[in-house]
Amino acid sequence: MKLAYPVAEPAYKGKVKAFTGGYGPAFAWMKEHGYEGVELLIANPDTVDTAQLDGELARYGLNVAAVGTSPMQIGEKLFLIHPDPENRREARRRASGLLRLCARYGAPALIGKYRGQLSEAPGCSEADLEEVLRDVCREAEKLGVTVLLEPQNKTNINNINTISDGLDWISRLGCKNTGLLADVYHMGITEPSATDSVKMAAGQIGFVHMSDSERKTPGDGALPVRQVVKVLEESGYKGYISLEIDQKPDPETAAARSARYLKECEAE
Repeated sequence: MKLAYPVAEPAYKGKVKAFTGGYGPAFAWMKEHGYEGVELLIANPDTVDTAQLDGELARYGLNVAAVGTSPMQIGEKLFLIHPDPENRREARRRASGLLRLCARYGAPALIGKYRGQLSEAPGCSEADLEEVLRDVCREAEKLGVTVLLEPQNKTNINNINTISDGLDWISRLGCKNTGLLADVYHMGITEPSATDSVKMAAGQIGFVHMSDSERKTPGDGALPVRQVVKVLEESGYKGYISLEIDQKPDPETAAARSARYLKECEAE
């Protein structure tokens, strides 16, 4: 099992389910507790100091496991489909920067709520979503980058809600470099059986967001975390498991407890 933990780029000052405030202290804690990868969360690829990031990654022997877009939509309110054409254009511009960053670190690009909500407004139809996602995936393919779509429950977004939806969209887009980000919290809401859905998507899952119910630390809620870990192992999943959890009581404690519990699951 390869563990990753989200870390926001230092330039981002908003709230997010991740370490914030700088790379050094976060990386040191992660390394001490058995993490191998960093899920880098960015608001603007232009503000990522890659020289600084490279130095801290080398210092602590960590890799960029994936690059996520949650600060773009949480803090910047940018979406690939949006009623405001300026919003769409800036979101798409930053997607290109995201892909170049992913190419630099050999990491997948994660697209969840950043894709935007479907509506009857101009630029927000299902056809518009298909067009922009295909465009992003084709650009990524030229850069050797994998794009992972994250199914999320309907209270978050009104498209690509289930693992089955995600698989359908992979087929629909027709790009070989597209896969799924499987989020166990969302699966606990959208899937009749999280473990059955992992089995169904075997080979298409490129990254995993782990949490328990209500975004609790794994083992503190009602989701079948142990069973999901077992099914991932049995399906041959070799990617990272990253923690998208509430940072309670603080990121350090949440990261340490999560690593300990997941390694216990692996050992069973």
